[in-house]
Amino acid sequence: MKVDFNIMDYAPGNESETNPELREFPLATPGKYKCEIVDSTEEISAAGNRYLKLKLSICDGGKFNGTWIWDNLNLYYPKESVQGLARQILGTISKCCGVLDPSDTSQLHYKPLFVLLDIEKGTDGYKDKNVVKKYMPLDPETMKADAVNETKIQLDKIDALPKKPVEKKDESGPIEDGIPF
Repeated sequence: MKVDFNIMDYAPGNESETNPELREFPLATPGKYKCEIVDSTEEISAAGNRYLKLKLSICDGGKFNGTWIWDNLNLYYPKESVQGLARQILGTISKCCGVLDPSDTSQLHYKPLFVLLDIEKGTDGYKDKNVVKKYMPLDPETMKADAVNETKIQLDKIDALPKKPVEKKDESGPIEDGIPF
């Protein structure tokens, strides 16, 4: 069946982006957070330039868990230095996510990485907002802890499966299984 709406807007813990009044976006305090890219879209700026809009979600940040952060990369900006920096940042993101040479930015979705966040003061009537200062790969200790947690979750799921009762074997005589030898 073709679905003509974003199912994730209605998943538990998510509010529809079509009505931003439904969700208050708390500012995360400046620092390093484990995040995932949950959406990436190509947008057009007021000046007519294409850019990549990334939506990130803090996935291990205590009270900031689930907070959304947006970052724009001017991949097609007319000035080469701006374009080059944006493309370098996208390359860093790809490497941090473990996706080398992606053909589509959706391949970067839901891959954990660390993000260094800061707060940018709002101007001209805009509120303060979180901004990404740096993208970093997960450190080996975090990756190991994540693997251990994932293994535990999988083992718990296996343990929760119904158990087949163990049948006692009758060892008093030969087994009659209908095989003629």
